[in-house]
Amino acid sequence: MILTTTILPEKELPEFLEGMSSSTRAWTQDAARGQCAWICADCCMTFSSGMPDECAHKDQRCTQIIQRDKREAMRVGNEPS
Repeated sequence: MILTTTILPEKELPEFLEGMSSSTRAWTQDAARGQCAWICADCCMTFSSGMPDECAHKDQRCTQIIQRDKREAMRVGNEPS
């Protein structure tokens, strides 16, 4: 893994952050479809086969987020390109 530090003018920050958000959304949708590994932001567990169907720690809040993300990933128009 390579960590890169980026210095940019303040006026470019909103566009840069939107690009990061877009990449994160695409990765989340790929993981929800089982197309890549997924890491839980809350507990940092790694799931090599993609997003699980429920929280590994049986946390209902996490399970609801997982189910929401999986529904969004399967919605028409969100197919992988």
